[in-house]
Amino acid sequence: MESRGPVFRAFLIVALAAGCGDDGSPSDGSTSTTGPATTTGMTLGSSSGVAMTTGVDSSGDGLDSSDDGTVMGECILHGANCSDEAQKCMPWSLEDDRLPDETRCCPLQDNPDLVGEPCTVQDYDGSCVDSCEEGSMCVVDNNKSLSGTCRRFCDPGNPQVCESQQTCKTFFELLPGVLNVPMCMDRCDPLLQDCADNNWLCIPDSTTLAGQSGFICVPPPPQTPQLIFEGCALANDCEAGLVCLTADRVPDCGGIACCSAYCALDEGDQTCIDLHPDMRCVDWMSPEPEWQNVGACALPQ
Repeated sequence: MESRGPVFRAFLIVALAAGCGDDGSPSDGSTSTTGPATTTGMTLGSSSGVAMTTGVDSSGDGLDSSDDGTVMGECILHGANCSDEAQKCMPWSLEDDRLPDETRCCPLQDNPDLVGEPCTVQDYDGSCVDSCEEGSMCVVDNNKSLSGTCRRFCDPGNPQVCESQQTCKTFFELLPGVLNVPMCMDRCDPLLQDCADNNWLCIPDSTTLAGQSGFICVPPPPQTPQLIFEGCALANDCEAGLVCLTADRVPDCGGIACCSAYCALDEGDQTCIDLHPDMRCVDWMSPEPEWQNVGACALPQ
């Protein structure tokens, strides 16, 4: 078993917002040095394992800002700072493109849904009008019904507002001119795919000081998930139990990235060999004990 294999690059492109074009590339037109553009701004790669850079603002004052620190909107997502008590601070998008343009004080519904409860969005995903309580937003997982689950906003510089089994995850942090939206997202085990929400997927999430990632639950893709060895552009493009890796680590990958499988290091390489004789179970090298058995089926380097 290759328990400390060389680096493989994975695309951490969480599709809470941007869709993809017909060629599988993100529709927002942004670029990345490691492959398709990301809606979370994450790229991975190191000489000793799996590493990433995210550009997450750790100052505690960037969640309502663009990448250059310019305030984008009339309120701060994690604070109760709308002058009208019948309103709450929300991300808002002019177009139905699911990319937030700025923060706005938007109508707060009577008897709102609480964090963790099912919710709905009015008009379109990004309209800023949903059924969730103040300090949270409805993360849509059904585009037809505009329904999902209420998730709490958080401050990346002071993430204690999130529960112990959650991560304060910033979305859109490297897309120029796009509002940063940090939210408390549930941690999960990619080997178990144990997300509680309907059909949500367990995928890599955020950076650590050592450079390796943990895992969070995110909504499924709006389209049919990609199968093993099929092309992918977003981290949640692949079906549950699969991970989007760059083409150089997936055999016969015809695109810039393809879906491969997670694997358990303590079970050896056979699971990966059964998928392709050249693949091995490569260590994800997570620094946290709960994920130290996680690997991914990849071509060794």
